[in-house]
Amino acid sequence: MSWKDLYSEVKKRKIEALNKKDVVEAVEKHGKILAVSGRYEKPKKVIEYMYASLKKVIKEKEIMKEDLNQYDVVLIGCPGSDIPYAAHPKVRDFVMNGGWLITTDWALRSIIENIFPGFLRWNKAKTADAVVACQINEPNHPFLEGVISEIQQSKWQKQSAKNTKKSEFRWWLETRSFPIQILNHQAVKVLIASWEIQNKWGESPVLVEFDYGKKGGRIIHMISHTHLQKGGAKGKYASALILTNILDEKVSQKMGIKKTPSSGYVSDWQQTQPQQQYNQPPLEEQWVAPPSQTEYLTPATEGSGLTETSQIIEIDVNNPSFSFTNKCIYCGYDFTEYKGKVYACNMCKTLYHENCINTQINEGICKKCNRILLW
Repeated sequence: MSWKDLYSEVKKRKIEALNKKDVVEAVEKHGKILAVSGRYEKPKKVIEYMYASLKKVIKEKEIMKEDLNQYDVVLIGCPGSDIPYAAHPKVRDFVMNGGWLITTDWALRSIIENIFPGFLRWNKAKTADAVVACQINEPNHPFLEGVISEIQQSKWQKQSAKNTKKSEFRWWLETRSFPIQILNHQAVKVLIASWEIQNKWGESPVLVEFDYGKKGGRIIHMISHTHLQKGGAKGKYASALILTNILDEKVSQKMGIKKTPSSGYVSDWQQTQPQQQYNQPPLEEQWVAPPSQTEYLTPATEGSGLTETSQIIEIDVNNPSFSFTNKCIYCGYDFTEYKGKVYACNMCKTLYHENCINTQINEGICKKCNRILLW
């Protein structure tokens, strides 16, 4: 299926099945996206098929001539190193003024580390040319709206690899893609992760986002590129949903559009079984009051033979027995510069940062002892 057909399908499905007709029409009338090509990122392949009032693709050095503040979303493609340093303040001011920035792969080092330090960095590893299974950590995040239920449709299951679960899709990593290392665990949200990347190259994040500035600015970064040719139709479709969802959300906020919750991302284009719904509290509340265990995806424990549970407990960091040099089992980093809460699996005493335990609990089980985690 071509990118043109995929994006046409995305638009159709959002109108028919997600109750997003008003949002789609608003984006078509008011949404503006600028894409900056890179040597390895060719956004024109996908941007031209998005629904928006203005879709512009430029070369790196042409960014100096652009008024970035007229755009809702700016995409800077890999590697980003050919963008003049003189343009870096423009990019930073764009986000500070409320703009949303998407970066891909090597732009992690050239753009994120240079212009927005302290949030993310390259972990110095380089991936092979590989296609990896991805797990969705935040199924109800606006950027992932409809993705879980949509990719579980039988149409996409037929095109999935045998070792990919129904709720997963495959993402293409080009040779020497940059694994994403998180520095600020309190600010950065991991929306999509991959245990394959974690096991082979040390870090699991695939798609992350964080707020920047005081005017609603946001930065979204993904490993690899927007044109995921080797990810298969299912992965390409998920990528198209995500990219359009980002612009949808930005325009919805700008226009004050309140989206009506859909009954499920299905339509009469094919008969399917009803999909399980995942009801979570608003995103801003998830890190204050963790959702109950029943609101997460069912843990994949088939074949493990384990039925035991373990309570999640908060650790008193002022207790002399606690050492800040201990490492979180999820991300591998210690607690020396961490200011948030520390949690542990009560049975095996494995430690987690607060956002790491929230991410891990989507798997349903402790990363060390495989017991079912309960709040």
